[in-house]
Amino acid sequence: MIKDTCIQIRNAIDLVSDTVGCIQNFSEKDWEEAVSGRLEADLKSVIESVNTELLESSKVCFCRLDDLAGNKMDPAYREELVRQCFCWLDKIPKILEKQYYAENVWDERFIRLMDRIQYVDFDMIMENVKDSLMNRKAAEIENLCKYYQRFQDMWGTLDVNNNRYDVAVNRVTVLKEHREDFIWLYNRLGDQRSRLVLTSMLYNWLTFDTAYIMGMKEANYSDYFDLDLVKCDADEVIADLGAWTGDSALNYIRTYGKYKKIYCYEIDESSTEIMRKNLAEYPDIEIRNKGVGDKNSVGYLVKLSDSSCNKITEYNTGQKVEVVCLDEDIEEKITLIKMDIEGAEQDALRGSIRHIQEESPKLLVSVYHNNEDIWKIPRMITDMDSDYQLYLRSNGKQWGPAEIVLLAIHE
Repeated sequence: MIKDTCIQIRNAIDLVSDTVGCIQNFSEKDWEEAVSGRLEADLKSVIESVNTELLESSKVCFCRLDDLAGNKMDPAYREELVRQCFCWLDKIPKILEKQYYAENVWDERFIRLMDRIQYVDFDMIMENVKDSLMNRKAAEIENLCKYYQRFQDMWGTLDVNNNRYDVAVNRVTVLKEHREDFIWLYNRLGDQRSRLVLTSMLYNWLTFDTAYIMGMKEANYSDYFDLDLVKCDADEVIADLGAWTGDSALNYIRTYGKYKKIYCYEIDESSTEIMRKNLAEYPDIEIRNKGVGDKNSVGYLVKLSDSSCNKITEYNTGQKVEVVCLDEDIEEKITLIKMDIEGAEQDALRGSIRHIQEESPKLLVSVYHNNEDIWKIPRMITDMDSDYQLYLRSNGKQWGPAEIVLLAIHE
């Protein structure tokens, strides 16, 4: 926040404080003249302008001047007006100071967002989200609706023609219920790039503005393999969960050029056959047509139009898939685990706890397949081993935030 803006807000706060002090000391006649004039309206206008500047909403839950009712000449009315204004005067300066003294613009944006989630009612946030969406161009709204309808099982649907805003409702709910988890994650992230990714993702949740997605996309390194963070050598033993057609294994080989062993897990047999051809020239790669979970079991393949999005279900689809626990399926030490398994990452982590706690492998985990993985998977990993340092990178440029990867590197 620039200094001039802060000064303007502080002046507005002082004006409200002086006005409330006068209201307290008004005689009955003075108050009657104030009621018949614009004093209340002007007071409300100043408060709402400050609210909008700091919290991106004119209405806040700790000062509800619009809810005041009854005879304005009743002393109880004036007392309630003063009480609510004092509550506002207690909280707003603290909110201002937090934002003003943030170290950089992204810290300020995150603090502002978390304050907004705390102090603005759910319905008001939803109203702002819808307004932001409807201010986009018609073609963009149409594409957003198509995108979220296609992936409604992951995040919730979006259908403005039928007044369906499930994806926004789901995400605002997650933010309200897990605000402290998001603050914890922000503070645990190991670099400013990671904090930019998280903040941009959350702002996209509340605005549908794809500029945030483009701004957080990794521009230099291939998916998963950020050379500033992921250091690899000839002794790497890699478990690639969700290997698809071998794209991640090929990216690894082209990035580092050396490894000891790569285990590739893929649930779709047709993708597995393509992977065998793609990786045929490379030694010491073992391809396993299996899923990975928290225990050894059997699931069923759900095939989608995009084979990279295939997943496992407990319902019989006619195509059985063996599901294994990584702790039991690989006995040797693992140095790197990559996971992109369409929402099954939490189960796979639970099934890899021995490797994680005993061997401290690098963990490259997709955290975008639902609305909770972004905070829950980092919690799971640090609960298993608190010495992991956490980073976020974004490798996608879809209509919504996707291809977001948590890099957990043991320090």
